[in-house]
Amino acid sequence: MEEISAIEDDGLISPEIGSWGEEKYRHVALYSSLFAKSMRRKWECLVYIDLFSGAGRARIRGTNRIVNSSPLLVLGLPDKFDRYIFCEKERKKYEALKKRIKREFPDADSHYVEGDANQRFDEILAKMPDFRKSFRVLAFCFADPYALSNLKFETIRQLSARYMDFLVLIPSGMEANRFVTKYTKVLNSPVDLFLGSSEWRAAWREAQKNKTPFEQFIVKEFGKSMESLGYIDSGLDLAVPIRSDDRNLLLYRLALYSRHELGKEFWKQAKKYSKAQTELF
Repeated sequence: MEEISAIEDDGLISPEIGSWGEEKYRHVALYSSLFAKSMRRKWECLVYIDLFSGAGRARIRGTNRIVNSSPLLVLGLPDKFDRYIFCEKERKKYEALKKRIKREFPDADSHYVEGDANQRFDEILAKMPDFRKSFRVLAFCFADPYALSNLKFETIRQLSARYMDFLVLIPSGMEANRFVTKYTKVLNSPVDLFLGSSEWRAAWREAQKNKTPFEQFIVKEFGKSMESLGYIDSGLDLAVPIRSDDRNLLLYRLALYSRHELGKEFWKQAKKYSKAQTELF
């Protein structure tokens, strides 16, 4: 699989990530490209939203290799969105992202929200152009939480009031498996907030009888939550497993949710192209 192009250090913060991060960013960019190119003639305005934007660049752990992360990758695609909205709560990353975008994409219609996306969804929605009969607005939202506790389903619910596809990095691997006992306690809330319900515990007891791994259970239950909002659950088979560099341990699953079957087909294409050699980046 072809690597994302490396970049010289510009002196701004570039948080460390594992090399698996490149696979994640590649899928985001591929889907964004297919989405923007295909929806351009069908909608008057396309919006890209990044809920956990980071600094715009990242350094591959154990190397001096620096790559563009999702914000700069999507901004640099040939097929453009009409508006970009970036949310980041860490001040240094937020400032670095703004400086990089201003320097490299000064003409892009970029908007910024500083703070926790779970507390700023009203502001994110306010930065979207108003939908009207003669000006239809469609958004693609990438949610990249580090842990289950970083993303609340209520945020997805609020944003889904607009026409929007979601690509979600589900922290279902090491974290969920490591803390399965803690997370299944009645008074514990991270999974409740991530799934948007406390009713999952009864389903988990049944899943245990079938020896379903907790990691797979979380992904399936999140899919059910998305279905309650009218989204199509593409299923476990179409969710991309993101694994660690050294021991090949499952860390996350990258899952696409759209209200239209076309989104599912775009995701299948993105998965296919990601496995092939591509010059997209």
